[in-house]
Amino acid sequence: MTASPQIKSKIVELCETLVADTDVKNAREKAEAFLANESAVSLYREMATLGRALHQKQHNGEEPSGEEISRFTDLQDQCDANTAILSFIEAQDVLRGIAEVVTSYVGKSLERGEVPAEAEVFSKGCGEGCGCH
Repeated sequence: MTASPQIKSKIVELCETLVADTDVKNAREKAEAFLANESAVSLYREMATLGRALHQKQHNGEEPSGEEISRFTDLQDQCDANTAILSFIEAQDVLRGIAEVVTSYVGKSLERGEVPAEAEVFSKGCGEGCGCH
């Protein structure tokens, strides 16, 4: 890593804060509980694998069979009813959201040479140069 010692120190401090955060801890616990649940992992993996296969079929101009669509719908319904899977998805959303906030702040700081305002990081706009501003 080519960052200065001061930057490295702040990165370590941020990581320490992240791993100590209650929301992060809860999300990690939910994710770990899901990963320890073999039946939930298997169900989720089967649904995801079939979903990718159906998507690939459509991408190749093929139509999935009614049986394939029915199987996928059944798997989706089972996943939607599985609390371990729902908790895992919620945990992923929490962790992904935190990572996006960190990335946004750091990226905008490097890009602009100043710390961005919170509104700049959390705005839903499409960015500069798109013609909508």
